[in-house]
Formats: sequence, C-alpha cells, structure tokens
Amino acid sequence: MSPTRTLRLLCALGLATLAATAHANPLDYFGFGARGPGMGNAHVALADDFSANYYNPAGLATRDALQLQLGYALIAPSLELNGEDLGVDGVRGFQGGLVVPGDVWGHRLAVSLGLYLPDERITRLRALPEAQPRFVLYDNHPQRLVLTTSLAFEVLVDTLYVGAGLTYLSDTKGRLDVLGQVDFRDAAGTTLQSAVDVDFEAVRYPSFGVLFKPLRNLRLALAYREEFDLTLDIGVIVNGDIVIDGAGENPVPLVEDARLEVASRNSNLFSPRQLVFGLAWSHHAPHLARPCWTLTAELGWYQWSRFVSPTAFLTTELDAGTLPISIPDNPPPLSPRFSDILVPRLGGEVFVFDSAHLELHARAGAYWEPSPAPTQRGPTNFVDGDKLGVGLGLSLGFKDLGALLSRPFYLDLATTFIAMPERTHLKTDPVDPTGSYTSRGHFVGFMASVRLDFGDAPPAEAP
Repeated sequence: MSPTRTLRLLCALGLATLAATAHANPLDYFGFGARGPGMGNAHVALADDFSANYYNPAGLATRDALQLQLGYALIAPSLELNGEDLGVDGVRGFQGGLVVPGDVWGHRLAVSLGLYLPDERITRLRALPEAQPRFVLYDNHPQRLVLTTSLAFEVLVDTLYVGAGLTYLSDTKGRLDVLGQVDFRDAAGTTLQSAVDVDFEAVRYPSFGVLFKPLRNLRLALAYREEFDLTLDIGVIVNGDIVIDGAGENPVPLVEDARLEVASRNSNLFSPRQLVFGLAWSHHAPHLARPCWTLTAELGWYQWSRFVSPTAFLTTELDAGTLPISIPDNPPPLSPRFSDILVPRLGGEVFVFDSAHLELHARAGAYWEPSPAPTQRGPTNFVDGDKLGVGLGLSLGFKDLGALLSRPFYLDLATTFIAMPERTHLKTDPVDPTGSYTSRGHFVGFMASVRLDFGDAPPAEAP
C-alpha cells in the first residue's frame, strides 16, 4: 500500500467517528412531564412540579408540600422524503423529579431536580455529509440524558416569585494516537499501533424565570433559557517513519518522524436561546379550593439564527519530509441560514368532578411552530418543516383509598400529535446530485406520570 493510500485510509477511519447530527434538546420539542404536553406545552405560567425545571423554575416556589413524580414518555415519529419513511428514532424514556419546598424568613423557598433518561441508548453518533437529506432537528437528538436542577424563592408573599436553574449535558472530546512505520511500496511492511483517549465533559447552561400574580385569577410569567452548543472534538495523530522494505531486517528510511494530524470539530447538539412570555387566567367557584377552569397563552422567541452547521469541519496537517505528498484543504461547512422564530401556544384545563375517592381534570392545547430552516435549494439538505401541535390530557386524583394508600396520589396522562405539512425543496442547480424532493411527517406521543404530595396542604393553584 502506498503512503498516500495509507494516509487516506487513516483519514477515512478518523472521519467515520467524527460527525454527528443530533440537534435540539428533546424537551424543546415534546415538553417535560405530562401536564404541559397535555396543554400544548403552554405551561410557562402554570408549571409548579418537576417540569418547572424546564418551563419556568420560578413556579416551584408556589408549592407548599414535598412532591415526588415518576413517569414515562413515548414519541413515535413518521418522517418522509418523497414518500419514503427515513426510520427516524422515536423518543422513549423515563422522566421524573422531586420538589422540596421550605420556608425562609416567612417566604417560600423550593429546590428541585428533574431527569429525562432514554431507555434505549444515552447517545449515538452518525457520520452524514451536509448533502445527504435528513431531518436535521430530529434525526439523532432523542438519545440524550438530561439532568436539570433549580432553586426558586418567593420575593413578595403570594405575589412575586423568581427562580433559576442549571441543565447538565455531556460534551465529548477524543483523540486517536497512531505510532509506527509505513512501507512506501509494500503494505506488509507497514506496522502501526494505536491508542484511543475519550473524555466526557459536563456542560451546563442556565435558565431563569419570573412569576407574578397580581390577582388571584391572573398569572404572568417570563422564562429565559440560554443557548448551548455541545461539540464533538476528535483528533487523529499519526507519527512514524516512511520506509522501504519495512518487512525486512534492515528497512531503508525515506522520511524519519513523519507526522499527520487530522482534527475535526462538529456541532453535536444545539439548542437556541429562548425567551417565553405567558399568562394564565383562572375562574374560581366559592365552594371549590381549585379553579373551575384555567386558560393559558404564551409566545416564545427562539434564536435559531445562531444554529451551527451539523457538518464536521476537518483540518489536516502533514509533514512528509521531501516526499511529494500533500492533502488539499477541506472547505468549511456551508452556513445553514436558519432564522429566528416566534411560537404561539394556547392551552387550558377544566375541573370535571370531585368525589370522596376520585377527582378529574381535563386538558387541551395547541401551538404553531414555523420552521427555522429555509427551503433547501442549494447543496445542503438540512430538512425541516412547519409544525402544528395538539395536546390532550387528563389528571386523575385518587383519595381515601384505605390504610394501604393513606395519601392521595395523582395520575397524569397526555397524548400529543404534531403534524409537519408537506414541503417542496426545489434545487436551483439542474445537475444537483440529490435533486428536488418533498418532505413531510408527523409525531404521535403519549406521556404518563404518577405524583405524590407529602404534606397536609395541596397546591394552591394547580391540580
């Protein structure tokens, strides 16, 4: 094998581990818990359980009792290009958390932990060139472990609350070291040894929230989530001699201490900066401790214009002495040209009935999310489409069930449907190797969670 072919092989082996196409936090698309998705994720003004770690950490301080919640989420996608399903992985995983309230100087304080744990794989890497069509925001992102913690404090009693949180994900850095000799004429004389070193570094991004209750029936909320971009940094370093007759007893050196460095930096998971404003209006009846019905609306801004290309940027450096061997520079990835978007959401829940042993609440919601991705007319094929989402939910409360279940517990159920209408991508270049195509799809999801409140006082506002 010639040294040029050997170097190309090493580059190819390195490239096979370099690129990944996972983008967007799974919570951004399908929500957290079961109550929020059942209301179309219009939940920034109402969240007060473990899901507030994502929606609005300030809501945690409205709780009076310790709460434990465990659940499961299942999202089944069907995403098609030219009528062919691409087999994009679904979302399946456990979710839950703990809220621990307290009291400091007469003001409520709460800390919380939330977790989403995929039940199939924690992460997965794929090598896809920018010209290969794929649903770039969904292709790989469900395989993500998400851990989030929050702290909330009541500033004005029963009126103003503030909260902050941190979400933890894992960044990846790796290095492949290769040492030995390369035979210029005979592959049998090439001997190489390798070592791999991979590090997983924790990456944190903050979120902040404010909740204001100027009236008993009205809640105003503002939540901010910072942008984060997880990267996959991989390096391949080859050191050695280029020789002739490497299999013999006395190899003839052509170049001593030749060196090849291949480095790749890839955006492995991107979530945009977000600012969400929401309000909720509740109607109370004199004989009920809980609202008869609640309507909520919100508007979210997502800064997708800073979306980083998911294609690996490869750089190479070669020192082969006097041999006429060179590696051309790799062009940088093309800009994805994503745009900022506004996402409106509407939701509501209604009290159905309450008996000695059972209470029931029903929920519904919807939203419209325009796609941040432009129509793919050029050489890139980062496919996406507008989304219309609808959610339905139920909350069942079981009370006074005997000594075995002395405390009430609640079962929250939700189903969600997200439609992605057909979109046509017409290529401007008539000889584009991919050609024009259409994209469309939908998602069907189910969420369930069981929650237990440990305390004498129920939540003041939320079922």
